[in-house]
Amino acid sequence: MKRLATILAIIMAGLTANAEVATESFTRVMNPVYAKKYSESPIQIDAVFYRHGLPKFYRIPPFMKEGYYIFQCTRVDGKESELNTLNGEAYGEVFLIEESRKAEIESLTKGTKLTVTGKTKLYANPLAFGQEEVYFIVETVAPINK
Repeated sequence: MKRLATILAIIMAGLTANAEVATESFTRVMNPVYAKKYSESPIQIDAVFYRHGLPKFYRIPPFMKEGYYIFQCTRVDGKESELNTLNGEAYGEVFLIEESRKAEIESLTKGTKLTVTGKTKLYANPLAFGQEEVYFIVETVAPINK
């Protein structure tokens, strides 16, 4: 019986690994209203690499202080955020990838189109009266060659 359970677990893991990942729009996935839906299972989006690191004066949430390489992406139409009134800097949405995989991101230049798969992470920012911020935790990343 134990052997049968092990075999079934291996089969189910294989089916899950080979399952098709749904594709969604960048705007919807990064919207706090919908982002919770994408925090449990991977979603694929197209994005444009914007820059490495965080915007100036950005307060780092506790969950991302260690173990992540941080970069920013924008929608495929190239629209970055509105100007931040504190520092006058335009910025993209914050994406994170495991620190051990940062080489996949370091060589990217602004404007590189990407297909990324991952999950959202919401953070209720106490400095913004609990307003939820959306972060995208990257599992796979691949440049789009079009």
